[in-house]
Amino acid sequence: MDKNPLGEKPNFPDKYDPDILYPIPRWPSRSLLDIDKKVPLHGFDFWRAYELSWLNAVGKPEVGVGELFFDARSENLVESKSLKLYLNSLNNERFASSQEFAARIASDLTGVTRSEVEVIVKSCTDESLLTLDKPPGTCLDQHEVEISTYLPDASLLQSGEQELNSVSLFSDLFRSNCPITGQPDWATFMIEYSGVEIDENSLLAYICSFRQHQGYHEECVELIFRDIMMHCHPTDLIVGLNYTRRGGLDINSFRSNNHISPDQLSFRLARQ
Repeated sequence: MDKNPLGEKPNFPDKYDPDILYPIPRWPSRSLLDIDKKVPLHGFDFWRAYELSWLNAVGKPEVGVGELFFDARSENLVESKSLKLYLNSLNNERFASSQEFAARIASDLTGVTRSEVEVIVKSCTDESLLTLDKPPGTCLDQHEVEISTYLPDASLLQSGEQELNSVSLFSDLFRSNCPITGQPDWATFMIEYSGVEIDENSLLAYICSFRQHQGYHEECVELIFRDIMMHCHPTDLIVGLNYTRRGGLDINSFRSNNHISPDQLSFRLARQ
């Protein structure tokens, strides 16, 4: 595999080039976590691309916002900088419609990830883009918790004795770091679960322990999912990270021990 472009000086393309897309295999990080052996894993990655532009049939520029849906079971994920450069490579290409433009992107991403990718291109005036949502549930951030650990530590997680049904919590305090550049990545963490109560103070301390961790967005959410499943043993679990925008892209990753669909969780937060 060629060198990851994330750490390289960008060379912005002036013509269509799908070879820019850089795949990152999912299996190495999952094998380290033993996810496939220890816990069932379902989910998806939902990306928004805010800087889409192409030419229509007569050469007039068009713009839009893209929604890209990746199955968590795909063989590869796509490195975000390579996706941005790839999308830029389409800026001077002519398409008969936004649907044709979306179909080209979907085809190229399907080839790189080796799993079907859905792409929707919306007008910048689409009403669905004008709606911002609150994270589901109760915010953890008001808890007065002493934090002293800034690398992921699953031993921080504690369970109670009470059985709970359909608990929803979130935190805006999550930070991780790019494994290539070291730049901070900011996200809103969300969890929905049923089963034995998860102590909220311990959950917040655990989420804050990622502050100096280096990992791709998708790897971070899978580490969190694995740790909560194995240490707290919920009956049902959904965890998600809604990352803030970088380079015209925001990434939202959700994992569950049951099948979930983007229709359930494709909300957009005020931070995004």
